Amino acid sequence: MIVGLSAGRQAPAELRDRLALTEAGQRELLHGPRPGLAELVVLSTCHRTEIYATGDGLDSDVVHAVAAIMPGLLPTDHNDVRLMQGADAIEHLFRVSCGLDSLVIGEPQVLGQVRRALTLAEQAGSTGPVLKNIFSRAIRLGRQVRNETPLGRLARSVGDFAADYLSARFEHLTDHQVLIVGAGEIGRDAAFGCRKSGATLNIVSRTQDSAEELADEVGAEAHTLDSLPRLLAETDVAIIALSGDFRLAMDDLPAHRKSPLLVLDVSVPRVVDAVSHELIQVLDLDELPGPRGPEITDAMIDAESMVKKEVADLLHWADTRASGPAIKELHAFAEQVVREEVRRAMGSLALPPDQEDRVRTLGQRIANKLLHGPTVELRRCSDADRATIRRIFHLTGD
Repeated sequence: MIVGLSAGRQAPAELRDRLALTEAGQRELLHGPRPGLAELVVLSTCHRTEIYATGDGLDSDVVHAVAAIMPGLLPTDHNDVRLMQGADAIEHLFRVSCGLDSLVIGEPQVLGQVRRALTLAEQAGSTGPVLKNIFSRAIRLGRQVRNETPLGRLARSVGDFAADYLSARFEHLTDHQVLIVGAGEIGRDAAFGCRKSGATLNIVSRTQDSAEELADEVGAEAHTLDSLPRLLAETDVAIIALSGDFRLAMDDLPAHRKSPLLVLDVSVPRVVDAVSHELIQVLDLDELPGPRGPEITDAMIDAESMVKKEVADLLHWADTRASGPAIKELHAFAEQVVREEVRRAMGSLALPPDQEDRVRTLGQRIANKLLHGPTVELRRCSDADRATIRRIFHLTGD
């Protein structure tokens, strides 16, 4: 049984923040005990924390085992997390990998995050043939969707999206100072997008070296977090793209301003513990309008169709894999019958060796023809039909 437990973008922001895992947290979970579970992969992205697992027990037991190992999950959260089983969990992962479940439709970073989740699980030894196959297919499908649909051309990263929003809101940024807090991938994309729109930039990072590296690339000034209060008082717009335990509270925001301040918090988890007031507006990605238009709609339709096909192909693979032992046992049974009947017939005949071989070959060919239909059905049938075929041929299943 495959189970997925998701605190995704539909979950309350407080819950997503509470369940967010650093890479160190993911490793700790993967290396830790997982009673009742066989395979385990942990996916942590910009707006989701998800656990995918397999187990051999009762469905309810596997579900409870998954919920028990998610750090920070409370019994009262059951209405805000999404529980998925079987094909539903597989389809959800495929949609995530393709960027169809992202706030920014088609955003490219999530594919790398899915790939990293699989790598961490492989390094921890917590995955096996089932989840490795599912995640490998999800990664391959994500690349395929980006190569074969317009999403690859239309997709925007979270940082790009934040910069696009500012450009659309202010028409142009040539008269605005934009403060980029964070020099990681999201902050970098936001900085390049704002610079392209003509904004004057300041870059803030935890270390002077990382701030200077990005500042040199976009023609900006570099600062560390110590300068953040002063810079917030001087800027028009701030894009916050940090991770870890940093927090920006209401008291850290400039209390008295002559011009409005817009703060976009795109961090994972959110780092701004403040609300909009007077001349200060605080927004996160959940509050920004997503990409839209006929091209996006058409691309999503094409991608959804590809997801459905890949799910069907994977379920067929799973059925074939489940039927493998029954097919092997059926053919072994037929071979035994052929050997016994040929031996019995040979006892009353005096045939030369070459003719005996021809009789054995004839018997095996007849058996193969008779088994062709049941073999085909075993590869595609349900568990119930598979059990019926076993009974018909008196297969023990041992």
